[in-house]
Amino acid sequence: MRIEAMFDFVLDIGLYSKLRSMEAAMELRELRCFVRVAETLNFNRAAELLNMSQPVVTKTIAQLEHKLGVKLFERTTRRVALTAAGVVLRREAEGLLGHLDQVQRAVRHAIAEESGRFAIGVTPLAMQTVFPGVIRGFREAHPEIEVSIREMPSDTQVKALLSAQIDAAFLLLPVSDPALDLHEIHSERMRLAVPTSHPLVRRLGNAAMPLSAFAGDTFIIPQRAQNPGVHDEIIRTCAVSGFRPKLRDCTERQSCLCLVEAGMGVSFVTSGIDCAASDDMRIIDLEDPAPTLSIALAWRREDPSGLLKSVRALAGDGGGAAV
Repeated sequence: MRIEAMFDFVLDIGLYSKLRSMEAAMELRELRCFVRVAETLNFNRAAELLNMSQPVVTKTIAQLEHKLGVKLFERTTRRVALTAAGVVLRREAEGLLGHLDQVQRAVRHAIAEESGRFAIGVTPLAMQTVFPGVIRGFREAHPEIEVSIREMPSDTQVKALLSAQIDAAFLLLPVSDPALDLHEIHSERMRLAVPTSHPLVRRLGNAAMPLSAFAGDTFIIPQRAQNPGVHDEIIRTCAVSGFRPKLRDCTERQSCLCLVEAGMGVSFVTSGIDCAASDDMRIIDLEDPAPTLSIALAWRREDPSGLLKSVRALAGDGGGAAV
């Protein structure tokens, strides 16, 4: 379908539902899958980025090759490379998908502006630190707008932003997506929750300690799937401190702390927010290096929404450089 015809199409009545029907008819899932493999030249990595299994990605590419009657990739045990036909399809597919994404964003922005609604994603740490002041200022400035607040992990917020399920996100760095802009608004060091019975607690009292002093302990942290950025920052800081931590996964923050109180290991917490010391647990300050969490406001690049500009201003972003 020509791009000009596509723009004419979305101007018709019922534009959003028809846009979705058009997307299904064009089988854009196959094209998006192909482009991701073409970008990475790695089927496993593409599957991770697409949130699909590797066999499904392989099958999708095979189906596309069958439909087109050409081979798109040269595959060996050592490398994946685009064929001449694959190079052409990548160029055309990226152009088509880019234009379609632009149309979808324009339609969604128009719908959002007319609906009088604004959806914001937020992580628990942001909810407990910077978010209350921003949302209070936003509601005072726009009392007529219905605000939807959705608490969700950072990676889920990215997906929700890209699909226009939310209009702005207060998430944890690092985040890297060319379709998004970010402005860092808060950063804080993490502390360590340890059992009161821990020998170092009895010996050193309230003194700050190096993270390396706990190299022999088990670190109780939420599963990486819940927040990859936090998980990776912890692993990185431990590596800088000279050790690879022994890990015990848990699903909920409170569960992690209960395991600490039971003497099963130690766990990172945010300053004065996640918990306070108890009879069975102490909160220890860490010397440098210590894991640091940074919160950023994220939004879709080139989003013209006036409501978004208001949120950005309240979050301290005057339209300058993004992170």
